Amino acid sequence: MPSMDDAAPATPSHTDIPTTGPTPDEGERVLDDLAALVRRYVVLPSPEALSAVTLWVAATHLQPVWQHAPRLAVVGPLKRCGKSRLLEVLIETVHDPLITVNASPAAIFRSIDAKNPPTLLVDEVDTLFGSPRAAERNEELRGLLNAGHQRNRPALRVVGNEHTPVKFATFAMAALAGIGDLPDTIMDRSIVIRMRRRAQGESVESFRFATDAPLL
Repeated sequence: MPSMDDAAPATPSHTDIPTTGPTPDEGERVLDDLAALVRRYVVLPSPEALSAVTLWVAATHLQPVWQHAPRLAVVGPLKRCGKSRLLEVLIETVHDPLITVNASPAAIFRSIDAKNPPTLLVDEVDTLFGSPRAAERNEELRGLLNAGHQRNRPALRVVGNEHTPVKFATFAMAALAGIGDLPDTIMDRSIVIRMRRRAQGESVESFRFATDAPLL
């Protein structure tokens, strides 16, 4: 008869296995709550657009597991379509927001952590790409946004008096808001939300940072 030392180790029961993280019901409830809050402050062009924005926000909190980082292009034909308001809501809900209006590419890629990248939020992006002259002046930024759509596409720069080559990470989720379409190469990498002005009968609540940001 085998001794106790020779016996096979006991197989843990289901109750012995620790469980972590939210249950499917909890995850669904979080997404529903987020969608309701976005809808409270912003009129989106369709229910599908609301779902896309909600899932994109959730995706920013899982950046380490993605191979690609789809851009969220929030565009409209004119002012007062809710683009900036949507960005205000995104600032309070995405992972580690990095908001900018007119930052240099060097400043942006020096702000991206390869292991835990921020979420880039760029408002008034039409001032960067809205004219041929502006687009030419900001070609490096367009390249950065294009490269950052896919993992392992670093920017190579020389640093210091010794001109040492250094790789800077570019991979990060990014939301870009502006009037008119973005450059084709960015639009092709984007979930496109085409905003419009509120129709008669549509209303949203005012967004006040002090009272509404903590809830978001």
